[in-house]
Amino acid sequence: MKRIYFLRLWLIFLALSIFTFAAKVKYSKWDRSVTFEQYLQNFHIDKKIINTLDRDDQALISEIGYSQRYYELIASNGILLQALIPIGEELQAHLFRTHTGYKLEIIPIAYQKDTHIAILSVDKSPHLDIVNKIKNRRLANEFTRVLKHSVNFRGVQKKDKIVIVYDQKMRLGQPLGVPDIKVAMLESHGKKNYVFKHSDGKYYSANGKALVQKYMGKPLNHIRITSRFTPRRWHPVLHKWKAHHGVDLGAKRGTPILAAADGKVIYSGWMGGYGKVIKIQHEDNYLTLYAHQSRLKAKVGQYVKKGTIIGYTGNSGRSTGPHLHFGLYKNGRPIDPMRLVKFTTDGLTGKERHHFLNRKRKYTKIINKIAEENLPSFIWNTVNDIYVLPKMKTYYKNRGW
Repeated sequence: MKRIYFLRLWLIFLALSIFTFAAKVKYSKWDRSVTFEQYLQNFHIDKKIINTLDRDDQALISEIGYSQRYYELIASNGILLQALIPIGEELQAHLFRTHTGYKLEIIPIAYQKDTHIAILSVDKSPHLDIVNKIKNRRLANEFTRVLKHSVNFRGVQKKDKIVIVYDQKMRLGQPLGVPDIKVAMLESHGKKNYVFKHSDGKYYSANGKALVQKYMGKPLNHIRITSRFTPRRWHPVLHKWKAHHGVDLGAKRGTPILAAADGKVIYSGWMGGYGKVIKIQHEDNYLTLYAHQSRLKAKVGQYVKKGTIIGYTGNSGRSTGPHLHFGLYKNGRPIDPMRLVKFTTDGLTGKERHHFLNRKRKYTKIINKIAEENLPSFIWNTVNDIYVLPKMKTYYKNRGW
């Protein structure tokens, strides 16, 4: 039923682009400095349309503002007929014109996800070669990020071998979001360096040791979760898609809010349904968001240390009571902040370690075969000079990918 809904939506969108006189589909990159309310004003659309959404979706609209690519259907006279604007990687704002005015809803992003295998030899550097040969800069960034804790990239030399197994979402023929690396291997100086992603979302070395040793602190001294992170789910009662891109932490009004990590304050002010908000940019392209504050303390441009008081809890914006909405983003993608706040750095133990080692042995065996036999890649690519054999998809699927 849901798949039929997605198909119908895109058929309508494509039909409008074909049959609407002189209308054009525009594919653009969102300007991070523009809010959704400003976007509405650019097309002379009353911002009160946001009030037609429920409280949760109104807050979600406030997250529009990252460097996402979005679609517009614009008539020859400049009137916006329809827009699809991503909110993270799972949901999007659907704004469309009807004979009675504009409508706004939150719907899932229709995408396909496939597992890809990339195999290449180093010519210049791992990062540059992934960009040049696979044409996926985000994959290059992720590869560098997940291996930098275990590999000295300065020692990498020409003809060293790289193998990456990753999931990639595709939307209308274009990659969507950050590739999700499952396994990566860099063979340098005769040594194979592996990184494995476990079911907890963390990366580990071949012996089960956690590679990321730096974790965020608590945004409040006392943590009481009242609502957890949900990227998207079908609400069985409301019969609509819902999401919560963060965790709500219960606290009395005026409770000090702490910076979860060192970083630079890039926003301090009012932000739609989130009320009074502070955003902090951290290293490795992480960003934290602290919403519904009663009073803001940190200023834009200020560098803060982990544990610094940046504001005080409240219920500004669209909120039913005093609390802190704590959000965490990686390259504009919302992720569960409690993954970095709660987990320890001791590595895997007990049954978790046993399961990890079993999976590791299976994956290592497959990757070693790929590298030793120099098998072709199976990757998404629109570049003609890189030939991808369709049969390799079947080959890798038969081996469990």
